[in-house]
Amino acid sequence: MLETLLITWRETLEAALVVGILLTYLARSGQRRALRYVWLGSAAAAVAALACAAASSSALAMLDGETQELVQALIVFGAVGVLSWMVVWMHLNARSLRGDIQVRAERVLATGRLVGLAVIAFVAVFREGIETVLFMWGVVVQRGVQLTTMPLLAGGLAGAGLAIATAWVFFRGFAFLSLRTFFRTTGVLLLLVAAGLLTSGVNKLIGLGYLPPLVPQVWNTSWLVRDGSPLGAVLSALVGYRSRPSLLEVLAYALYFPPMLWALNHGQPPPPADGRGEGGARSAA
Repeated sequence: MLETLLITWRETLEAALVVGILLTYLARSGQRRALRYVWLGSAAAAVAALACAAASSSALAMLDGETQELVQALIVFGAVGVLSWMVVWMHLNARSLRGDIQVRAERVLATGRLVGLAVIAFVAVFREGIETVLFMWGVVVQRGVQLTTMPLLAGGLAGAGLAIATAWVFFRGFAFLSLRTFFRTTGVLLLLVAAGLLTSGVNKLIGLGYLPPLVPQVWNTSWLVRDGSPLGAVLSALVGYRSRPSLLEVLAYALYFPPMLWALNHGQPPPPADGRGEGGARSAA
């Protein structure tokens, strides 16, 4: 549930910021008649993302057992790749987010084709929705039978609600909040989640016989924290903890997380285009 909450919080917030920036800009520009296009585009994107989730679930159910396992492993690796890209991209572009969206909105308004606003909102929300679906599949594959529908749904709804509240706080102009700091902090947590997903995908391929474990068991900390215990579940959700990992899983974790953490901390975001600092969405209120 914790990784579900974190992922939906982050993804929903990104979509909410884009929609919020569009709505704020249109309201302040006296273009209130165009607001409904943003809402329609956002609603259509949410429905489309849910439809994709349902379709992917049905398609996966049609495969045989071993093929399902292989596809699930590929889904996990895909989620790791997209999650990694998203974390670094948002770190590099958080400052210029507001300015870029306003420029695109201005171009649409200049043409008079307001449906373009719906397209901007649709693309932003649908992209985050598809990423969320992919990440949730990764979480389901990682946790397997340990994860039931209700905790997944509860975590998702809690994360979405928290994201909406966070976006409201940013747009209210709370000076002590920094969008870049928020994305960097949650980025580190998401990289830990991604590292855990990566090791679970490696573990699945080892179980299918596609990869060798190298050493079946590097250590055994089940005497300290068992995998199925409450603490073990929390650590598994946040950092991919396993009490008895193979050497290949340890190597995958070690070769992924430190370089990604370095990229997150050393990537230099470009200076804000409009000179208004890193407040981004905050100053849009």
